[in-house]
Formats: sequence, C-alpha cells, structure tokens
Amino acid sequence: MKKNILASALVVGGLALSSLASAATVTTSFSLGPTTTELNNGNSTGIFNQFNSSLGTLTGVTIDLTGLSVSTTSLHNNASGSQTFKYTSTLDWSFDIFAGSGNIYDAFTTVLATTGNNTAYLKTVGTNVTLAAGGNLNLGTRTETYDYSTNDTLLTGVTLSDFIGTGTLGIGCNTATTSSFTGGGGNILANQTTTGSCSGLITYTYTEGSPVPEPASLIIMGIGFFGMAALRKRRYS
Repeated sequence: MKKNILASALVVGGLALSSLASAATVTTSFSLGPTTTELNNGNSTGIFNQFNSSLGTLTGVTIDLTGLSVSTTSLHNNASGSQTFKYTSTLDWSFDIFAGSGNIYDAFTTVLATTGNNTAYLKTVGTNVTLAAGGNLNLGTRTETYDYSTNDTLLTGVTLSDFIGTGTLGIGCNTATTSSFTGGGGNILANQTTTGSCSGLITYTYTEGSPVPEPASLIIMGIGFFGMAALRKRRYS
C-alpha cells in the first residue's frame, strides 16, 4: 500500500513540476524631443513594440507617459506709459494611445511662464506686475515635468488583443499652448521659446507558458509510472 501511495505521489509531483506557470513582465519604451513646436501625431509619435504572444498569455498593460517642457520668456512694454498686467502661459498635454485613432486622453497641464509665484493657484493665473514704458521683464526659464499613467482597463474601446502581435504601435503626444494677458492695453509683447519632450514606458504583464519538463521531472515521472506498473503486475500475477 505504501509503495502504491509513493508511486502515485511521484507521478503527481512530476506532473506538477512540469506544468507550473508563473507571472512575468516585459517592457518597451520610447523617448522623443525636445521639439520647438506644438507636438502632434505628425511630429511626435512614440513607437513601441507589441507583445509577442510566444512569451505567454497577456494579462495586462500599463502605460506610463511623461511630458517635459522647457520655456524661456521675457516681456516688453511697448506702450508710451507704464502698464499693470498679469501674464500666464500654459501647455496642455494629451495622448493618442494608438496614434491616429482619435482616442485622445487629456493628461495634464504644464506651466510655461507666469507673472505669479509658485503657489498652486497663482502660478496658473498670474499676479499683477507693473512695467515701465519701454521696460522689459525677464520671467526666466521654467522646466516642468509631469507624468500620466493608465492601464488597458481605463482606455476606452481598447482591448488586450490590440497590443498583441509582432509589429509596432504608436502613441501620439499632443500639446496645445495657451498664453494670455490681463491688462496692459494690448501693448505687452511676449518673447517666448519653448521645447517639449515626450517619453513613455509600456509594461506588459503576462503568464508564462507551461515550460518543457526538466530532466529531473521526467525521471521522477518515469520512476512513478514504473512503480505503478510493477505493483499492478504483482497484483494480478
């Protein structure tokens, strides 16, 4: 009886060793820029590799995108007298997960320049400053980085199968600049130079396929089957 149990255990153990599957991840990435223009699908599309199903079964996709803006701004009062005003310039970022698909995901807003300070509210609306006739105001260089993360379950109309294949897919990085003066009589001129950079990391989570049994597993299975066969032969002889 003990021999029979042992033989069965060896067979089960061998089968278990040969059928184990484990979770794993693989990544693909892109980096674009810096570009001195508004970003769009035509000039800023990041290319990433699809998931190769030979690795296993895809179970999830996580997309981490980063937008970087660097902007240098100076203001000039072109009026005949001093002017009081406030100025704000921002960059709205959005991403087309499959470039050209039209599924645009609004992500975040970076601040390019402002007459405000760095508090969360004032830096996006500006505060009043007074500039003498013919005067200049250097707002300096501002560098800001923002991140956007999503996964396949949050993407409208997207399925895991869209990411599977042996080719590539694209993520379109899009920006839209808004600059505004409040006050100044329309006589304040802005001289602004801005670059935008876009990068992304795509992480595939998958279940690895069943590996080929190792030699040790095959030996264990063989011993188990041999033992069971021997017991059966003795039982009927």
